[in-house]
Amino acid sequence: MVPDTSSADQLLAQWQGQIVPRSFNAGFVTLSYVVSLIGAASTLELINRRTAPKGRINHLLLISAAVTMGGIAIWCMHYIGNRAIDIGDGNPQLQIAYSGGFTALSFFMPIIVLLAAFVAIGTNERVSWWRVAVGGTLAGAAICGMHYLGNASINNYVCIYNVPNVVGAALIAVAASIIALSVFFVLRSSWTNSWWKRGMSAVLLAGAVSGMHWCASTGTQYKLVSLAGTDQLSRNTTVIVVICLSIGACVIMAGFAMYAARLRQHYASKAQQVVLAAAVFDKHGRVLVSTDGLLPSEKITKTFLERTPQDSFTVAHPLFHWVFQVSRNWSSITSIIGGITNHLGHLPHTGRDNISGDIKLITDHGELIENYDIIFRELFCAAAAGLADQLKTPLTNVGILWDQIIATGGGHAVQQAPVRRCQQDVERSGPTTSGSVSEDQAEKGLVRQQISELGRGSLMFLVRRVESNSEVQALTAAGYRFAELHQVSGIIGSSMQIKTWGFEDKLRDMAGYAEENRIMEPGVHVALFGVRARVNNAYGFDVLARRDARNLLPAVQMPLARLDAWQLTFLRQLERMTPSQIVRRLNSLQNLSPKEVTFASQLTDSIEALRGWLEDKVFDEAVLCPRTVEVPCRPVSPGSGPGTCTVITFRIVISIHMHVESPQCGFVPLNLFKVHQ
Repeated sequence: MVPDTSSADQLLAQWQGQIVPRSFNAGFVTLSYVVSLIGAASTLELINRRTAPKGRINHLLLISAAVTMGGIAIWCMHYIGNRAIDIGDGNPQLQIAYSGGFTALSFFMPIIVLLAAFVAIGTNERVSWWRVAVGGTLAGAAICGMHYLGNASINNYVCIYNVPNVVGAALIAVAASIIALSVFFVLRSSWTNSWWKRGMSAVLLAGAVSGMHWCASTGTQYKLVSLAGTDQLSRNTTVIVVICLSIGACVIMAGFAMYAARLRQHYASKAQQVVLAAAVFDKHGRVLVSTDGLLPSEKITKTFLERTPQDSFTVAHPLFHWVFQVSRNWSSITSIIGGITNHLGHLPHTGRDNISGDIKLITDHGELIENYDIIFRELFCAAAAGLADQLKTPLTNVGILWDQIIATGGGHAVQQAPVRRCQQDVERSGPTTSGSVSEDQAEKGLVRQQISELGRGSLMFLVRRVESNSEVQALTAAGYRFAELHQVSGIIGSSMQIKTWGFEDKLRDMAGYAEENRIMEPGVHVALFGVRARVNNAYGFDVLARRDARNLLPAVQMPLARLDAWQLTFLRQLERMTPSQIVRRLNSLQNLSPKEVTFASQLTDSIEALRGWLEDKVFDEAVLCPRTVEVPCRPVSPGSGPGTCTVITFRIVISIHMHVESPQCGFVPLNLFKVHQ
């Protein structure tokens, strides 16, 4: 349609150099806020997944966050907001038109400023208020700068600004940005930033953009310079660009939502399987997790297949002992990982291909495949190599196996057990203070063996402590964060369906396990060696060990560096006596030399100290062994080789009817205790 030249000239003559009245379209005003909210939500989701200032993924997340905030939340909102301005009763020739150069510049300017803002905010776990203030101020400056630069792209009007509105708009942009970022990073640092809480921060951040825009727009007047073209191409083109960018932001959020849902489903399915997880701790005791608060993990196998009812996968199982030892000597298998992967790839799988399906561990005749134990070991090694790849670390640095197995999954026992935990549960979760079963009930036949469980998984952990800042930076650059145990233990426990009470305490135990080599100190010790037959299990005996160091016997140290020959002779006259008998005997001895009196006093004090530490009557029935034992201990001085210390041992075979209720120690499988040594 050809415009009427005479009417256009009359319109120009009427309004040129004059302030043209304007009004606002409520529909576009609402749409502008929705667009800004989409951009702000996408930005916070991307920032939430940024874990370090280094790493290609982190750089990509940084740039993407700047684009979604600057290009969508600010730029798109501005032009949709300006589309809501109707000038001159909606006459097409009086509407706002833009110049291409300034429009493009107004798109890139806030992105560049926001890059600086997000770099200033950083990625630290602890909230840095000055960083948030600087970042919020820069974000507010980007909002204001884009608004006025965008208005500078209007080529058919001169904008006249009201100073109070300009100042008010700037204050709104800066203050709301600082508040929104503060709320977001406080929630992020405490690991309480669920989607609706991030949404609350996004509402505030979008409010900063929209509040600034409309505060400034209501104080802006438009003086006509020239008429716009009747086709309104420039105006409609910006709307099309805005729609495309907004759809892109929606795709980003939908992608993250689907990824999170799939990840939750993936971890839920792992809860029914035999899984290997990595528990990496820093020097502050924090644990390494993904941006979703989850531990890195790899499936070993879908389920552990038992040859006999007593062949359940516990810390007493020989296969656990093998993987326990190999995790302390990864260098012995690094050269054959490729061969292991190749061999597993050629085994029959349940799926259509050897990538998506599981290895068939049962033949068509319902029997275990040949060399099942070897294949399970290979699966463990392959899972450990997979964890090393996830963490971008060599296999030799992936960690050592923790000496407990945690039960996972929501399955129920096929046969119900009494209130006390059964032997299988004890072996999964570690030592118990009161014994594995109620012996009286076992004698009466009231305890049924918990053989098969539906939907029950096993979770093992490779634990490691990182000391150097370079290792910490490498792990965070790989997309992980270090978090306080109390902040993420609930997230980990629920996602992996961990059924063990006090999982935070388990994590703390892992941190201590990874922190130091638990070994006896140089000198002379008095210890208790107590064993007990296992109930309904094929793996022999349990041994009483320290709860905080399951590789050590309950023991106290004497104030002696070593035992001389005369002291060994002195001890022989006390052999096969109980602690009470020894104390009475020492108190009754006459004609002792001064050094013998001192040694007798030290021995009495040590016996009483061990009795007090154990807090259980089981020690009173033990007898003194006729010989002392030499066991490894810490080096006497830094840099020297490992030495040995002397252990004076009391021994006892504990009846299955005796309850040991010491809070300091519990039972562990004797064969695992041997592997520890």
